[in-house]
Amino acid sequence: MQTHVITITRQFGSRGRDIGKLVAKMLDMPLYDRNDFEKEAQLRDDSLHSLVCFSENGITGYQKMAYPLGIGSKLKQDRMYQLQSQLVLERAEQESCVIIGRCADYLLRERDNVIRCYIFAPYQARIVNSIQALGYTAAEPQRIIEEVDKARAEYYRIHTGCEVNNTRYRDLFLNSNLLGVQGSAELIVDAAKRKFGR
Repeated sequence: MQTHVITITRQFGSRGRDIGKLVAKMLDMPLYDRNDFEKEAQLRDDSLHSLVCFSENGITGYQKMAYPLGIGSKLKQDRMYQLQSQLVLERAEQESCVIIGRCADYLLRERDNVIRCYIFAPYQARIVNSIQALGYTAAEPQRIIEEVDKARAEYYRIHTGCEVNNTRYRDLFLNSNLLGVQGSAELIVDAAKRKFGR
């Protein structure tokens, strides 16, 4: 069975997750993200549970995005990445789906049945989106954007050898501020229909 996969890598505050969710809904595909892969990885290796006990470390809400592989030893973080990568490859082999983050664009770089998307937005739009989504004051999103950008860039660079905004493993770059969530999702869905004949 030929599966079709759409990967979404995104800047914090670009509404990339919302776009990915809408794409999955419009194409009637399951969506997988960090939370899904973390849970499955823990089921395969119970020792990884301590990595994602953020509340015990005083980390709540969106702060956890500054820790892409949880909080713990490098050995455990490497194991988490290894298992999550394996799960990404399994999902892509088993079913058509949308995958958010987890270096999925890089992991699936050899496959023809993938559309790799990078969602970004102008800095000011990211601040506004963060304020609206999280209810923060104007100063807080700036700090969070900087922290999450740095963490995601390092995570991506370590595991792929590339910058997070590279063009090598991407098919579509979308400024979500141009068309909004609905329009951006429709554009990706249109690309999927043209490529996959869905």
